[in-house]
Amino acid sequence: MGKTNLFSTMCKNSDVGMKTSKDARSKIILTTRIQLARNLSGHKFGSISSNQEKNDILNLIIGVASGIKELSDYKFYTVNKLTKVQRRLLVEKHLMSPGMTSKMHGKGVLVKSCPGNNRKSVSIMINGEDHLRIQCVSQGLNVRESCKEIMRIEKKLEKKLTFAFSSKLGYLTACPVNLGTALRISVIAHLPGLVMSSEITNFINNLTNVGCRIVGYFGENSEIVGNLFQISSRATLGRSEEDIVEEMNAICLNIVDEEEKSRQALKANHLVDMEDSVYRSYGVLKYAKMLSYEESLELLSMVELGMELGIVKNVKKFNFSKLVNIIGNSHIMLSMKKDRKLREDEVDFIRANVIREKILKRIR
Repeated sequence: MGKTNLFSTMCKNSDVGMKTSKDARSKIILTTRIQLARNLSGHKFGSISSNQEKNDILNLIIGVASGIKELSDYKFYTVNKLTKVQRRLLVEKHLMSPGMTSKMHGKGVLVKSCPGNNRKSVSIMINGEDHLRIQCVSQGLNVRESCKEIMRIEKKLEKKLTFAFSSKLGYLTACPVNLGTALRISVIAHLPGLVMSSEITNFINNLTNVGCRIVGYFGENSEIVGNLFQISSRATLGRSEEDIVEEMNAICLNIVDEEEKSRQALKANHLVDMEDSVYRSYGVLKYAKMLSYEESLELLSMVELGMELGIVKNVKKFNFSKLVNIIGNSHIMLSMKKDRKLREDEVDFIRANVIREKILKRIR
């Protein structure tokens, strides 16, 4: 497995490819995350296993992974040896779940180092809720290809590891909800049109009725900020991987369609209100000296909407999803490479300047 300093790579390459995608769907479905859970046969689930057993599982999986050619460019990290900022960066980029940062004994993560490739990231979490969580995070709506990526990895691992499986229940998991295929699909959707049109409550109810789970951008129990919603598939028992993938892809296309309709309806019927919200947001981004992460997401959401609908002209085209990543607290702290911890107000000051640099056109 590789020796690349991945955290340095993350910061250096986050600005590559900041051009806006031509695919309109990627403006609404910002990222796709596919996650596959597996547990080793003959071992207790993490919640009841001893520290020694966790170590044994970690060493077994790392030993197997090191012998798989397709995983040779993955970098391994022992979670409790990472700094707090490094752990937060992995969580912010959805390469590691928040639960991996507590009770860290025996936990590890393999991350694919892919310099210059900001379209896709792959990670393998070890000793989290399950013994293994293989996941792929891709830019835009990319359900089918992302699923193929993690299934290829799973098949390689399955040749050398025995996964816990029941003929009646499918793959056994720590959480009963994941029994069956143990495949979970999540997307980050940017839905300012539905929020501003007051249709979002009905829309969320409809998604819930078809088996989706909706939380905030930061995951479980987080508030909705920046009109960003994390939408996930739920039950996997009794359903094939193909069925889950095709259903979630269809749901995402419907999300795109409904959001586009809402945006156009707002422009046609409430243009002055939209212009007021967009230009207020633009004004704060242009002149504010300090901006928190949450406030930045709210303001950028409105400016991005205004840009897409042709309301605001004097901004550079920017990729909202990538900008969200590079203005996160952990990314800023690591990229500045200070010999001391930055104060909160210093981070907010840097963030405001980064945003202006990325979105404001220079007046000649």
